Amino acid sequence: MREVCPEFYTRFACKASACRHSCCRGWEIDVDGESAALYGALPGTLGEELRAALVEDSAGFHFRLDAEKRCPFLRPDGLCRLILSLGEDALCDICALHPRFFGELGDFTFAGLGLSCERVCELLLEDEAPLRFLCGGEALTLAELLARLGVPVEEERLRFAPPRDAASLAAMLARYGKTEPIDEAWQEEVALLEKSLPALVPAEAAAPRFDRILAYILFRQLPRLADTPAERLFAFAQEAAQFVCLRAAQSGDLAEALRRWSEQIEYDTDNVDILLRDL
Repeated sequence: MREVCPEFYTRFACKASACRHSCCRGWEIDVDGESAALYGALPGTLGEELRAALVEDSAGFHFRLDAEKRCPFLRPDGLCRLILSLGEDALCDICALHPRFFGELGDFTFAGLGLSCERVCELLLEDEAPLRFLCGGEALTLAELLARLGVPVEEERLRFAPPRDAASLAAMLARYGKTEPIDEAWQEEVALLEKSLPALVPAEAAAPRFDRILAYILFRQLPRLADTPAERLFAFAQEAAQFVCLRAAQSGDLAEALRRWSEQIEYDTDNVDILLRDL
């Protein structure tokens, strides 16, 4: 297998207490069986707390979140008690791997970092150069990577097209309105965007960074080439980048607009399926 990853992959490091959107709150934290066994045998007060927080159901194990939907081992300063007490090796798989994701297509393995993590968004947006992907010691553009996957496409086809048509954007927002919302705030955000058209249609956009956004959104979906036409995936990535552009024009915060899009869409494969189906 040949591994492919974005050029900034090895530079990722968790922001820990400096993160505004901790992945240790708001999400159910699944615990793999090996970690559950470790926690079940751990002596002392911390072991007792772990066993009290561990819940087993038909789907496996997970931590019982507190009233604010926070991991019970997340300290007020944003640091993890398990890491501080036991080291990173004591983390369950999902905590150790997040925000990394992996996928396969043919003899390629894709390794990436999810955009629901604010540090990943920062890494992606800190440069305006064309995004490149590392593969077997080579640095490839997205078009070059697609050619290796048997999907030849012109570089220009992968450029971001700034949104200008209010009617087509309204149709896009209607599609996004069909997705399963992660929270009530998401529904309100989409509704506000719909009300704000056409005033929000930006005359210009930071094209180099949006080229990178489009390329990275498409990269995560490349394993779907096994059963999804490439043109549909291209359209999905273009529309996603346009949605982020629209949201950033409204909020003035591109990184947060991108992060918010990711946690709503990328981290719910059903929502990706809904958007792909309607394109």
